Amino acid sequence: MSRTAHCSSTRSHHGAHRLAALLLVGAGFVGGGLAGASGAAVAAADDNADDTAQRWSGYAIPATGDAAGGWIGGYRAGRAELYLTTPTRRPNRDGFQAPRPVGDLAGQGASPGETARAAWILSKYGAYREATQSAAVDATVYHLLVGGTWRIDGRQGARRIRQSGNGPAVRRFARIMLRQSRHSAGAYAARLSVTGADVGGTVAVTLSVRDGHGRPAAGLPVTLRMAGGDPREAVTGDDGQAVARFPADTRGWQDVTVTVGHVPEHRLVVWRPQARHQAAAVEGGVTRTLVESTRVAVRGQQTLSLAADPAQLVVGSAARVVATVAGDPVRRTAAAALRGPFATAGAGSCAGPTAGQVSAPVTGDGTYALPALSPTAGYFVWQVAVDGTDTNAPVAACGAPVKVRGRATTTIATDADVLPVGELGATADVAGLPFADQVTLTATLAGPYASPLAAIHDGCATVVGEATRTRVGNGSAHVTIAVTQTGWYAWQVQAAPGDLWLGSRSGCGAVTSMVGVQ
Repeated sequence: MSRTAHCSSTRSHHGAHRLAALLLVGAGFVGGGLAGASGAAVAAADDNADDTAQRWSGYAIPATGDAAGGWIGGYRAGRAELYLTTPTRRPNRDGFQAPRPVGDLAGQGASPGETARAAWILSKYGAYREATQSAAVDATVYHLLVGGTWRIDGRQGARRIRQSGNGPAVRRFARIMLRQSRHSAGAYAARLSVTGADVGGTVAVTLSVRDGHGRPAAGLPVTLRMAGGDPREAVTGDDGQAVARFPADTRGWQDVTVTVGHVPEHRLVVWRPQARHQAAAVEGGVTRTLVESTRVAVRGQQTLSLAADPAQLVVGSAARVVATVAGDPVRRTAAAALRGPFATAGAGSCAGPTAGQVSAPVTGDGTYALPALSPTAGYFVWQVAVDGTDTNAPVAACGAPVKVRGRATTTIATDADVLPVGELGATADVAGLPFADQVTLTATLAGPYASPLAAIHDGCATVVGEATRTRVGNGSAHVTIAVTQTGWYAWQVQAAPGDLWLGSRSGCGAVTSMVGVQ
């Protein structure tokens, strides 16, 4: 995820109107009654287009021959609202240079903190046209940027406030502004957080704005956007946050951008005079726009299909699974588990025991043969899981049954090495059956031969009798066959093949299978 931030300074009167109204209510004044308290309140024309300042909003006070006299309030130069910062200079008659932002009035008495506070007051309240508020802004600018006797409780600052004819209200407003600026002035910061989602879900976007002292910044207009969706308009709440939710319609990384408007400026926009000894000014109503952007992942569903390779095999052979994966080209891991063994095909389940596990990397859409395993006899099923990524939900599949047949082994041993003519007995054994299934054992007796070697040369093909026994699972069974001639005889036994094993026949001429009849 990446995040970028951008800010720019703009002029906006919208926020100032609303905040001024709140200030009036908070100060205990109602509507326009405050302005009507003094007949000296003045509102000049709006459309002055040059850079010479004209009285705009405030109160006429006695002239003193310098910039501090004659007026307490704001001026208008073109479309900018200005407040003077040099009370002892001559009034500005020749206009201003191009304005520029300043974060520190180095060498001019005001500290960086006082500069930021003045900028905050000007930004928040300096563009609202109301005489009492404009006079209070004027007074706080002198208080913070000039100080000394020009503070609101200093000799000259207090006198100008009294001369407005509405001194208690102007002083109250100024104190509120100073208190608020002490708590909030400085560079505002916005932090954007997003919560990803799967396709079909909802992406949550949360913006948090903090003022210059790290407190929640309420009441700021916010526009939240996510690629492919309609923008959402909001206002930061008391917690400084604005939240929006967007439908997660498209898989992949989606751009999210949030714009915060009417953010109070922490720098002064200074208007220096054209003539050296005339008054300088700072601009009111300049706000910042904060832009935060990031990306959020919307996860789509991968597809996964399985095939056993091979589907049937014999113990000792290799078994593997082939996985066909579709998602995106991000590298991830496919892990396979062979589940089993099971006695029947219908019993196969991915909840069964694990016979072995393998894994392999997946680098994109395609078919992948995972490493092989060598299982015991029985029925098995493959379980494969492919990891998720930022834009892929994990996926798993169970299936691809495998049948592995074991190899039965058989032996037979005579009851005695030498017996008389009559009934001969032997014990047959079967092993290698994977489960306790029913197996048929067929014993044969070949002979008579002149010697054991003659039986081997004949391949025990001269069969004189056979006996069949049935048992369940591995173990032994006793058989008997009657003979009427003397000589050498050879036993053999055969296990019939089953669903999960291959048939087996014992060898001809084994020492324990030969019996001499006298």
